[in-house]
Amino acid sequence: MGRAGSAVAAPERREATPPGYERLDAEVPVLYAPRLAGKAGELSGYLAQGYRTLGRILSVEPPGIIAYLMADEDWGEAPRDNANPYPPGLPYFTRSVEPPALVLPGDLSPVFRPRTAATLPLTVWHELAHAFLLGREVVRTPSWLGELVPQAASAAVARRSGLPLEEHLSRIEREPGFTLRGFRGPAGAGDQMSFQNLLLLLGAAALEEFGEGFLQNIFHDLWEEDEIVDGERAEELLGDALGQGGREWLVSRPEF
Repeated sequence: MGRAGSAVAAPERREATPPGYERLDAEVPVLYAPRLAGKAGELSGYLAQGYRTLGRILSVEPPGIIAYLMADEDWGEAPRDNANPYPPGLPYFTRSVEPPALVLPGDLSPVFRPRTAATLPLTVWHELAHAFLLGREVVRTPSWLGELVPQAASAAVARRSGLPLEEHLSRIEREPGFTLRGFRGPAGAGDQMSFQNLLLLLGAAALEEFGEGFLQNIFHDLWEEDEIVDGERAEELLGDALGQGGREWLVSRPEF
């Protein structure tokens, strides 16, 4: 049994890799369809970079995980937490297999925007950050906090790696009146992408204003929470993790 309000349940089943898939051994092994060998090598590089960098930023031992690079025709066979397959082209992290897995498509869904040189690595590092966070037990939080943490973490990896993050951020289209706390689900793919982009903008701004230290703070704070985190508590946790002036800065941000 988990703690009260836990968002992490013990995996109940294990799934095998689709027949014919090959394995690329690395710090994060990649199981891939043979025709995606080139993409597997590219993703393995991003995974290694993010895996090492996040471990250093958070001062934690990286979790034991694996990555599945799924061909479109095999998407329905990918390991997943639910009975029905996730929408094609949308990466995700699952604890339904051992070791836990990042499930990555051969091609990202067209919903991912803007499309820049940073889009794919940011997406991979986002899912890696979920794997780090869910390597320990985490209680439920408002969606904006649960997704801000990996978006900010992916931006931190981008900054360290020299990825053209600013160019990517400059191409994000802001929708008037669209804010993180005002976002309500269920929502269509376009609104979900707008939501994620606002989180990326806020995460990058927080890194610029407060530095990387808040990431280690918020990860550890979430691991230590025992009860479900409501909106007020989420603001308090993030504001305190940011440091002096953090709460005031947070509520002043147009994304928030």
